Amino acid sequence: MEENGKMVTQQYKGLETQFAQLSQQFTQMSQQQRTTDFQLGQLTTTVGSMQNKGKFPSTTEPNPKEHCKAIELRSGTKYQGPQLPSEDDIEKETAEVEQEK
Repeated sequence: MEENGKMVTQQYKGLETQFAQLSQQFTQMSQQQRTTDFQLGQLTTTVGSMQNKGKFPSTTEPNPKEHCKAIELRSGTKYQGPQLPSEDDIEKETAEVEQEK
């Protein structure tokens, strides 16, 4: 009977040691999880602030009006764009260039 008592005591001590090791590992994992959560929060904040600093988003949005047909300045002045020469003007310039040759 004494032998059985010694075996039970040894098994109990072994279980206590294993429990202490598991408890320590659990504590370490909990600390690592908190550190990871904190770092992820910092990363999220950094990425969020980068997008608000004048950088363009990675995806572009199509122009809802398809083609830009007019430009209006902040002052309200509208830019008409360069004047395209008429066909008559082109013919005159062509004729002048040919005469110069």
